[in-house]
Amino acid sequence: MLITTLGAALLAASPTLVWYDKPADRDWHAAFPMGNGRLGAMVHGNPEHEVLALNDNTLYALEPETSMFLPDIRPKRPEITALLRAGRHAEAQELVRANWLGRSNAPYQPLGDLLLDLDGAGAVTDYRRELDLAEAVARVRYRRGDVTYQREAFVSHPDQAIVVHLTADRPGTVSFTLRLDTQHKPTAKWHGVDADTLVLAAQGPGEALRRDLTKNVEAWGDQRKYPAFYEPDGAGGWQRRFADPDKRVLYGAECDGRGTFFQMRARVFADGGQLTVEGQSLRLVGADRATVILCAATSFNGFDKSPSRQGRDPEMLCTRQMKAASRPYAELRARHVADHRALFDRLAVRLGPITANAELPTDERIRRYATDGDPALAALYYQFSRYLMIAGSRPGGQPLNLQGIWNRDIIPPWNAGYTVNINTEMNYWNAARGNLGECEQPLFDLVREATVTGSRVAKAVFGARGWCMSHNCSIWREAAPVDGSPTASWWPMAGGWFCQHLWRHYEFTGDRAFLAEVYPILRGASEFFLDWLTERADGVLVTPVSTSPENTFVYQRDGKTERAAVTLGTTMDMAICRELFTHTAEAARLLGRDAALATELDTKAARLLPYQIGAHGQLQEWDKDFDEAEVHHRHVSHLYGFFPGDEITPERAPKLVDAVRASLERRGDEATGWSMGWKLCLWARLGDGARVQALLNRLLTPRYTATNLFDMHPPFQIDGNFGAARGIAETLLWDHRDGLDLLPALPPTWPEGEVRGLRAVGGFEVDLAWRAGRLTSARIVAHNGGTAKVRYAGQAVEVKLGRGEAARLDGALRVEGQPTN
Repeated sequence: MLITTLGAALLAASPTLVWYDKPADRDWHAAFPMGNGRLGAMVHGNPEHEVLALNDNTLYALEPETSMFLPDIRPKRPEITALLRAGRHAEAQELVRANWLGRSNAPYQPLGDLLLDLDGAGAVTDYRRELDLAEAVARVRYRRGDVTYQREAFVSHPDQAIVVHLTADRPGTVSFTLRLDTQHKPTAKWHGVDADTLVLAAQGPGEALRRDLTKNVEAWGDQRKYPAFYEPDGAGGWQRRFADPDKRVLYGAECDGRGTFFQMRARVFADGGQLTVEGQSLRLVGADRATVILCAATSFNGFDKSPSRQGRDPEMLCTRQMKAASRPYAELRARHVADHRALFDRLAVRLGPITANAELPTDERIRRYATDGDPALAALYYQFSRYLMIAGSRPGGQPLNLQGIWNRDIIPPWNAGYTVNINTEMNYWNAARGNLGECEQPLFDLVREATVTGSRVAKAVFGARGWCMSHNCSIWREAAPVDGSPTASWWPMAGGWFCQHLWRHYEFTGDRAFLAEVYPILRGASEFFLDWLTERADGVLVTPVSTSPENTFVYQRDGKTERAAVTLGTTMDMAICRELFTHTAEAARLLGRDAALATELDTKAARLLPYQIGAHGQLQEWDKDFDEAEVHHRHVSHLYGFFPGDEITPERAPKLVDAVRASLERRGDEATGWSMGWKLCLWARLGDGARVQALLNRLLTPRYTATNLFDMHPPFQIDGNFGAARGIAETLLWDHRDGLDLLPALPPTWPEGEVRGLRAVGGFEVDLAWRAGRLTSARIVAHNGGTAKVRYAGQAVEVKLGRGEAARLDGALRVEGQPTN
């Protein structure tokens, strides 16, 4: 059984349809997510009152000047480090909380809603709605009385517009009222343009605070960090600016006119019927068919520019976009589908036998997955993650945040920010592997911009060289610590993790020009860590004030059990430093730069606190063998060096691999949705396909997977979709052991299947087919040329290929014929 070059049969068999027999109604988590890398829409599919909940991923609260508070850690550093060396962790942590933290980051904002009140007589019957992942088109079809209605919706990247097309099988029966609405009503204004266009213009909040003023800000003594809400009281203290105790969102004059301006513009193109503007709505009566085109824009003009003082003109942008998008529906649709399929069709997958459940609505398949088994749902879930990547992250745009680009709340969970102690990075774990490498470019742009704010923070907060990033940021690229507890908020290590993504891109592409471009970023992150590290009495280097993200430990002091998060040199800190130093030194040598720095990095990497194995046989998480306060905690940060890193392998450190397994057993499988995504990757890298399947059986249930396939923390966090997708891919292909391992962790419930288009380190592309749990064929394409070291079931072969050449292998890794272009 050989995979064809084009894989047409596999493309046809690959599951790509999500469908339901009922509308989403008011359930946002049942609506279809759609997007073009900037504009997002949640399409509910309601037959009478359709809702498209809208986003523009450049609409955030606050501004660059107001979004970051810079503490100076230097005055308290000697006292805090002395306490840690004395084992007084809780006391040190309280000083960090009171002196070293900043303000809450800027929340991501909703744009508003496109609302269609649809005419029709009679009860709704024969209802079906579906999302075609391969075309990125949502459809809804139903009958009312003797009329069958159908709608299609998509968000076009080439035409930068949201498009809804409405038809009926009887002439003159398409009638509706169109309205635009927004959560930002204090600043919203509506007006019509001619008889076919409705415009809503508004300004987002200049301040939106996640924290409760009484329970959080004032209890923590943080009033000085929020001048929009507090002013000096004249007696050395602070007083509130507003009498309303619940006022946490400020617009316009309440916050010195700050906030991002935006506009939405909807135009109706109708065949027949009568179209009029009626107040704040458009009314269409008696058309044969109609197309709604919506464009939107904000005044965002860069991470370092005020959107209220230095912003772009959203009205001009909207007008220009609408003019460009005013094409016939068939042309809009064809351009959109071609653009999407050029990315989506690069990879196709079929997992396991097709069961009867594949014919059920998707929500019913989720309910039955753990008990009935439905391998095709796992394949659909994987392709859904790739669909989300294309919809949410395109070159030139913003990267995916905690909710991708989809959010309905002014103050969403965790501000829908970039949580960069795992979640943002997890969003991109499967981008290159899933053959969507260019969709990672927005993350690289974030990193480039973060070096600007991060350099400022490194100097002002730490007195250090280089640049750094703490655990949370937004579109304004805040690099300082945020507020709250040091358990989460004190972690200045994200710059190192970001650099892993830059290095991986080089490994995947071999792009030496890209490496030269990003080398100063690696060097700057390394310089910060060099300045931040401190030497213990035994000569070992550690980070001086360190946490293992969001986890805490217990320890004994003066006969009492205490709990803390802050210590010296956590395992994750050391793994990130070691990895970054190694990559930066290698990059310097490849590029012929900074020989002295490369030598220093090698020397310092060898002196970093090494991995340690604890009393439970686990990989130790902290510098001492503390027990976790929560044994089953969701974060597994100490396993970074195993995945997503590749420092710990059976060849290099078999005992550490055993400790990784012991750590996972100790943590257990039950976790949040995104945490199970990480564990899927870890168990897949351990080669345990059965455990991967057990985790999928937990993940693909209504508790952790929403009706629309969104990952649920709960609540919704999109990172779990991408983490689990990488875990699925990791069962099929490894590339972290200087070669390609085929089907290294195949779950037993996938005894047969095919995949086409997986990408790997070295510029290789891999197609696989298997039956009865055994590899039957493989195809390796060398986009950069080179030698592919291929392994399967204890066998190994080296295949030398020229640039663009491909080799076919049978199940015994025998090369069939000659390499071909």
